[in-house]
Amino acid sequence: MKYRNLAALLGALGAAGCLLAGCSARTEVSLSGNTPAQYSHVYVTVQEVWFNTSAAAGPDDSGWQRFPLSTPATVDLVADAGGTLGTLATNVNLLAGTYAQIRLIPVDPSTALTASASTLGALYNAEADYVDSAGTTHQLPLELLNPDKGIGIAGSLKVPIGGSFGSGFGALASTSTTTGAGDAMSTTGINDAMNGTTTLDTGTTPLDTGTTPLGTGTTTTPTGTTTTIASFTVSMDGAHDLIPFTYAAAPAATGILLSSHASAYDLSQVGGIQGTLTLTNLSGYTSVSGLPDLQVSAETLSTDGTRHEVVLSTPVHADGTFLLYPLPTSSSTPAFYDVVIHGAGIATIIIKNVQLTLGTTSTALSAASVPTTYTGTPTGTVTAPSLSTVSIGTLIPRAATAYTANIATVAGAPVPSGSLVGFYQTLGTAGEVPYVIESSPIDPFNQVLYNPQSLSAGSVDSGTYVASGATVTLVSAAPVEGAGKYTVAARAANYADGALGTIVAPPAAGTNPVTVTVPTLSLAAGASLGSIVAQVTPGTAGKYDQGQLLVAHEGALVAAVALDPVLAQGGSATVNVPAGTGSSVYYVSVRAWNTRDPAGTLARQWYPGLIDLRSTSSSTVALTVN
Repeated sequence: MKYRNLAALLGALGAAGCLLAGCSARTEVSLSGNTPAQYSHVYVTVQEVWFNTSAAAGPDDSGWQRFPLSTPATVDLVADAGGTLGTLATNVNLLAGTYAQIRLIPVDPSTALTASASTLGALYNAEADYVDSAGTTHQLPLELLNPDKGIGIAGSLKVPIGGSFGSGFGALASTSTTTGAGDAMSTTGINDAMNGTTTLDTGTTPLDTGTTPLGTGTTTTPTGTTTTIASFTVSMDGAHDLIPFTYAAAPAATGILLSSHASAYDLSQVGGIQGTLTLTNLSGYTSVSGLPDLQVSAETLSTDGTRHEVVLSTPVHADGTFLLYPLPTSSSTPAFYDVVIHGAGIATIIIKNVQLTLGTTSTALSAASVPTTYTGTPTGTVTAPSLSTVSIGTLIPRAATAYTANIATVAGAPVPSGSLVGFYQTLGTAGEVPYVIESSPIDPFNQVLYNPQSLSAGSVDSGTYVASGATVTLVSAAPVEGAGKYTVAARAANYADGALGTIVAPPAAGTNPVTVTVPTLSLAAGASLGSIVAQVTPGTAGKYDQGQLLVAHEGALVAAVALDPVLAQGGSATVNVPAGTGSSVYYVSVRAWNTRDPAGTLARQWYPGLIDLRSTSSSTVALTVN
């Protein structure tokens, strides 16, 4: 695992452990991502980080501990992937306790460019750069849903009382035994930062660069209560949450929406799965960007046991290596994952029962991790509690042909706008249930896949994990669905998972892509059909003639409806959403444009009022579109 901005991270360590009326701990927050191969950059800029002990707390509820960042931080979901974590915050003194939710407040692409985004070469604070099928790179603003309300992410995040350095990534060990730097690690330097009551010594005496030769220094052990470092990361899967869409026909206009279903992890309770693919004998597996269009997913059984579902995905690098990190596990109950390696141009590989244990690995402290006033060779360790990884070894994928598929929906019953369409296959062994092989979000305004999904034809290779680094024996066989065939089903929040049974098969020559009808979804148990009635008033008559009302929950798209009929003179538009559940709380936004110049006249507007359908089935909201 790698950390961007590690020097800045280590330089920030050393704040006092107990603040305010209770005990607090230094908390570090990072972000990791995953993106399809056609994206060259996906920038997200964050200006505040919030914490709450309640998983159900909305942005306007009480109980939030809010931490505005001194300067906004920008991360790149392309660069910060495959075990690399992008730093968001390194100086959060969070009260001890267990937090059930973290909230990121992003900076919208429509606002002035921040220094952190500019430094990375971005044109917008939130941005998606991608290469289209013709090889042309596009640099587009990444549209956010109600950015003022933030992105709420559930998780179990523990901030302990007391403890020692080393409880989180980038933390120096609680003792600093200097085997090389000698008196450079004196009590006026790094050791002084570890006594729990004194911050990092930045006084007039720099780290000692005196005459004591390397290897002759003495060991200095700090005393007193040490400061605890709690480290959390947010994981965003762009393969599911980056939604390209079309919103006008002539002239054509496209956009990319972030509909976040992020996860949050305590880095003391995670591990990783790594491996290598031998790609030298393959062709046809790269995307238009020239990178491998291959992904690796860690999957577990769904709650009802009817199918597998993806926990985390990561890209395969150009050299064939990959690292799935962070994956939840526990020292008391190690987790088991099935690993699915998939993409156009290769036969899918499934490795079953990979056991992920929790452990600690130390990484040598680099020269970049100490102040520049120190000119000697640093020593010590940077300890991350869960850098433990297991290896599934080196695998040799088989080449495979591919075809593409797009979707249609049942007439009059489209799948919800925030749906994810999955393509599943089942191993032939008795008792097996389908695995997600490929999945894609729908274009919410056109009810199809923006890019037809590439599917590998032929058989599937599978094997069972034995031990870390051991060779996995692969066996090739057609899936239960048939060679090159997939079961297709959709899923969406507060809806029951789609029925498994509809099959898509390789097409006859010349009929690519094939079209498959996705069964409609039923509301989940406990949910009822609700409605939001928007009373729309145009700020300027005739300014816009097309638009969309977007309904979001915690930064994720739930539903959308066209506003074309009411934008000219005003009127009402109704959109159906799930009601009666703990998460039936929504915010709305509008995107509107004029067909004479869709991209040039596009305007986005979000509204602060909460729409609460937890105990009622309908709500009316007044919207002035300016």
